[in-house]
Amino acid sequence: MSKEKRLKKIAEALAEMAAGRFYYHIEKSSKKDNIDALISGINMMAEEISEALLHEGYVNSNETIRHIVLMIFEIDLNGKVKAINQQACDILSYTCEEIVGESFECFLNEKSVPKWKRHWNKLKDKKMKDTSLDLTFRNKHGLLVPSACYINRLGGEAGGMESLIVTVVKHSKKQVELEEYLMEKEKNGRENSKREKPVLSSMVNKHKVILTSSDIAKIRQVRNYFIENLERDFPPIEKLAREFGTNTFKIKYGFKELYGVSVFHFIRNERLRKAKMLVEGSNITFKRITQLCGFKSVPSFSTTFKNEFGYTPKQLRRKFTSENS
Repeated sequence: MSKEKRLKKIAEALAEMAAGRFYYHIEKSSKKDNIDALISGINMMAEEISEALLHEGYVNSNETIRHIVLMIFEIDLNGKVKAINQQACDILSYTCEEIVGESFECFLNEKSVPKWKRHWNKLKDKKMKDTSLDLTFRNKHGLLVPSACYINRLGGEAGGMESLIVTVVKHSKKQVELEEYLMEKEKNGRENSKREKPVLSSMVNKHKVILTSSDIAKIRQVRNYFIENLERDFPPIEKLAREFGTNTFKIKYGFKELYGVSVFHFIRNERLRKAKMLVEGSNITFKRITQLCGFKSVPSFSTTFKNEFGYTPKQLRRKFTSENS
């Protein structure tokens, strides 16, 4: 894909975000250049804003497990779309007439097609009952919509499968353990087992923590503090919590909920992200990059960098320079 097309995709995604739609992602290329770095940042921002909206009460205000239904597809025995809801047309940027009658897999990205085909064959042959599946859709303009899908098989009068209903939902990250539990439950075929009931109950109770708008604001302040001071050795979380007027538990829990990683891994990832940008986009010495990104020594930085990106800083700079010269 050319540079112009990639920039156009970025503009389209930002326009969608400006309209309040944060479920779109931009597909990354294999070039790993500055545009890809920008795309990664925009995708992360979309996820973060979407999660913040969920936590600030737009969906889970009563701490019950709820989903926002984005798209609904009815699919026939041949894998073609029989019917679709209007919001799906809006999200995919197609008219209803352009979708109905087309193969469902036409609206998936390349990586999701083989995953869908494997599940489709099992569902069609009745080797699998209702299930859940992560799929990524591609809209008319090439923007991606990573989605959790619930697939239900509808039986006909003679007991055969007449069609499938694919329900595409958006949910909070706190649902991940529940989704894994449900998939494991279906895999083992123990839907009525008494032993599983306490597991589900404990999962729900485990997340009985409410992050208020004030809590989220303080967690973001801590996040910004980390990002703006990556060259520093950070104090213990207990001390940071006191400085920002919160407590250790809320910082640790909040980072997991809002950013999907622990505080330690967030700092590590941000240091590596900044280092990669400096390696590729500047002529700053590796010793100085080590200092700017808070690594203890050049050898430690080089080893951590290679483990993350598959190249040493020197190798990546040489590769980037040759590809963009």
